[in-house]
Amino acid sequence: MVPETNSSHINPSSISDGNNLPSNLLEFLTELAKAMTAAGIAVMTIEAILKNICRAYGVKAQEVIDFPTFVLIKISDDNSRALAVTGQKPGLLPLDQVSRLYELIYQAENAEITPEDGINRINDIINVKRQHRYVRHILGYALYSTGLGMLLLPTTNELLFCGLLGAIVGLIVGYAEDKPRLTLILPVLTAFLVSMIFFFGVKQGIVAGSLTILVPSLSYFIPGVVLATGMYELAANNVISGASRLVQGVVILLLLLFGVIIGLQVVGLSPGEYMVAHLASPLGWWAPYLGILVFTLGMYLLMSIRNRDMLGVLIVLFTTFIGLQVGNYLLGGLFGAFLGSTIMTMGGTYLERSRLKTPYYVSIIPAFWILVPGSLGFISLATLAGQNYSASITNLIMVVLTFVAISMGLLIGAVIADPLKIE
Repeated sequence: MVPETNSSHINPSSISDGNNLPSNLLEFLTELAKAMTAAGIAVMTIEAILKNICRAYGVKAQEVIDFPTFVLIKISDDNSRALAVTGQKPGLLPLDQVSRLYELIYQAENAEITPEDGINRINDIINVKRQHRYVRHILGYALYSTGLGMLLLPTTNELLFCGLLGAIVGLIVGYAEDKPRLTLILPVLTAFLVSMIFFFGVKQGIVAGSLTILVPSLSYFIPGVVLATGMYELAANNVISGASRLVQGVVILLLLLFGVIIGLQVVGLSPGEYMVAHLASPLGWWAPYLGILVFTLGMYLLMSIRNRDMLGVLIVLFTTFIGLQVGNYLLGGLFGAFLGSTIMTMGGTYLERSRLKTPYYVSIIPAFWILVPGSLGFISLATLAGQNYSASITNLIMVVLTFVAISMGLLIGAVIADPLKIE
């Protein structure tokens, strides 16, 4: 999902011919690989970064193999060799931690930090202790959900309901933040509670019966980024890592679907009493643009985006959305997904190399929710709850094609952006 890093500043002739590896370099590389995997960075980018760091420290990286749950690194100079194998646990890091991680990567790629200091920095970044931030989670998720809703929903009443569901999810996420056991069942539990409230509102006539309303409130758990990264890795011939991410994403979608169906059954709402919709008419031409601002503010609170990165995030969000809209207008949704993804990749790469220095991954993660690939997949599966099988099959085919379009946009955007050098 991230373009290859630029290694033009590294001189191959500087690789050491000595007999000793730098102290703790292997441990530093493995810890860094684990941290980047936890951030969700694509495996080919992790491998490229580790090789660049090895060159910077005068060591040849003979083998660097990274998977979502496993990393193997073999480094050597002329006579010395070292091999490390370590387990990894993929997750989702707050974006301020990702920004700090990228700053460390930049230093390591220029050998400006010792491996020992690098290990300490990684521990400081990953193991930071955060107090319960209920207000930030509740308000942030309510804004996040409302902002996405403005891209999908047609009425003020539905937006208010969407914000309410988002606030409930924010409370649940905040409560489960330091409870690993609860985190394992969080997608099912959240989908069940939110869908039960939604279907009860439909039954009482409080809100119109469109499953689209569930998308913004559950989108935190919808694995759009995981699925798109998996498709990108498959397209780049990283079969094992790509396939494992796709399986992970599909399982999460099925867990969410299970929670929604249980919520439907508890409320006792028949499938004919609610409507399944892909897209809803926006409030007006201004609504999506205002929605992006509201969504970004919610992401700022929920995902802890640093102040200095906000401008870059907004630039990538708006350019991605405009590319998506232009593509939709010209040739339809698939071309819109492709064009938006291409512009997102190029914009994120440009900003990382510009004076803003907004880390690529930090700027594109919010933009993935604008592309909404995972939401399409969730709605497609949700049509099964209404026993609309023909529509489900058609929708799922479109979802697969959408992922192909996004992954191709990522690849082509990376190829175009790679020669860019912003001084």
